[in-house]
Amino acid sequence: MNTIVTPAQVRAYLELNSPSTSSRYSDETIGSNIKAAQSDLEAATHRFLYDHPSVTWATTTMLQAQVALPGFRSIASATWGGATLSVALPGDGNTSPSAWGLWEAAPGIPDDQRLVVGLQFRAWRVDNDMPWYLADRLWWDKALDSPFYPGNYGGGYAWTSMPNDLVIVGDGGYEAGNEPEAVKDVVKIYAAWKTMRPSGLLGGIAVTPQGNTVDYTNLPAEVVDFIADWKIGPQVASM
Repeated sequence: MNTIVTPAQVRAYLELNSPSTSSRYSDETIGSNIKAAQSDLEAATHRFLYDHPSVTWATTTMLQAQVALPGFRSIASATWGGATLSVALPGDGNTSPSAWGLWEAAPGIPDDQRLVVGLQFRAWRVDNDMPWYLADRLWWDKALDSPFYPGNYGGGYAWTSMPNDLVIVGDGGYEAGNEPEAVKDVVKIYAAWKTMRPSGLLGGIAVTPQGNTVDYTNLPAEVVDFIADWKIGPQVASM
C-alpha cells in the first residue's frame, strides 16, 4: 500500500521526539497507523484516495442512468452488460461516447488530475410517452433503440440488471505525491489519533500527567467532517 504521509510528518504533527532519542513511537507503529487510517477513510467515503494502479472494479448498475465510481484518474477499459464503452471526459473531443465521465468538484489540484467519480450512460428519463434515447441526437447511429442495448434490458424501464454488469479497469485514486492537501491533512490527523489512542484504550479516556482527561471515544472532528464532505455514492436510484 502506498502511504500518503510519512511517519516523520505524523511525529512532527504530534511534536514527538524522534525514535533515535526518547520516543516510544516507532516508524513501524506510526506507519501501520497511517495505512489503517487510509483504509478506514476509503471504506467510509466509498472512494479511492491513495494510488491504486491497474485496479479492476465492478458494480451492479440496476440500469441507472448515472452510477457513482470510487474515483479513477484514468480508465483503460469499461464494459457494461458485456458491451465495451467509449468514455468521454470534458474537453477530450469525444462527441459520440457511449458513456460520460463525471469529474469530482475541484479539490485543490489541477483539473487534469481530478478523479472521475461517476458515469452517466444516457439521458434522464422523463414522465411522458417519448423514449429516453431521443434526447441523444445520435441515437440512430448508436442503436440506442435496440432491445440489445444494455440500457434497454428488461424493456428499458425495469430496474434490473445482472450482478457486476459494469466492470472498469484503470488507475484509481490520486497519483502518489499529487494528493489534495485536504486528503494529506486528514490522513495525518487520523493516524496521529490512532497513535495516541492506546493510552485510553480500556475506557476510552486518557489522563495526562497534569491530571487532565483526553476523550478518545469519538473520532477527531476533522475526520468526521472529511467523511461527510468527501463521501460519494448514488444520488438518484433511477430515472
